[in-house]
Amino acid sequence: MADDEENDPTAPFNELEAFDSLWQALKWNQIKKRVPICFKKTIHNRYFFANFVYLLYAIGIMVIDYDPWINGSAEAGEITNEIICSCNETTTAIISTTAVVETGISLVNGMYLGLAVVHMISATLYWWAWKDHRWNDLIMIPEYLNHVEAGLYLWAASWYQKEDGLYGHYTLALHKLETVAAFVELFASFGWIMSWYRTYTRAVGRGFTFEDPDTVAYTLTTLSSFIYIAYNIQILMSPEQYGTNTLYYNGDIIYSIGAIFYLWANLRDDGWLWWMPVAGQYGIAAGRIQTGKPIRAGLPHALIGGNEPCLKCYRTCLRRDSNEGNAGNATVVPIQEKV
Repeated sequence: MADDEENDPTAPFNELEAFDSLWQALKWNQIKKRVPICFKKTIHNRYFFANFVYLLYAIGIMVIDYDPWINGSAEAGEITNEIICSCNETTTAIISTTAVVETGISLVNGMYLGLAVVHMISATLYWWAWKDHRWNDLIMIPEYLNHVEAGLYLWAASWYQKEDGLYGHYTLALHKLETVAAFVELFASFGWIMSWYRTYTRAVGRGFTFEDPDTVAYTLTTLSSFIYIAYNIQILMSPEQYGTNTLYYNGDIIYSIGAIFYLWANLRDDGWLWWMPVAGQYGIAAGRIQTGKPIRAGLPHALIGGNEPCLKCYRTCLRRDSNEGNAGNATVVPIQEKV
């Protein structure tokens, strides 16, 4: 969704002031002039809050993957023996690590459940962000798919505590749920590419180019979806790999980088990146570049089923009933001929 319309004089693609260096762009007079405008645009930007929550979700996943104190891989948690000396007697107390491991698993499962709730909130925020589009707009389809995916992951996360061995009923059902969710996420990823194409502002540095952080972001999130599908298929075919197959770590890394680029694109749209060079070069103002094409904020809205499919169907039914009722009357008797 384009947060900066083509007639917005403060939009990055309408920038008329060129800078010769980073230090010139970051002078105090520039900061004092631009930051209030950018801040005002950001706090009214619904998409910023959606991207921010999305980034928090991605960070939470990375913390579970790589924090040894949370996922139980810290060597400090490997407690074996403790020797207690008292009253000239030596007592060897063997402390089992089972309780420690169970506590770590419980913590991770609780965090996954909390992150699943955050994922659902993020999906709702993305749906809420399309304030200038109707519920039956074509670009709303991936948002509905995102809700389905988030619901499946929330369902799966609620079953983590019930895992009953590699080949248990709940464990296998959990793998199937996550596989379906991964496929739904892939469809939603392609849908977001369609949404971006229909709504992005046609201007310098935007479009199918890696100069556009939106393009980098949706490329990475789509790639991570393929990785999640590959991981889940491997687990379905060989359940004994569950817990040892770390392919999804790569998907989580790519997913998190994509979340950073989505937020980066959001900051660009709000004008926070005025200090960066245009196409890698200073001394150029984006608003003074003559491209020969007008700046256009997206394509016209495309509605599914017309302007209002429910009302359209209702009116069609009423019209059909009215026509059938009129067809049943053979003649219409004038008022004066009635007895």
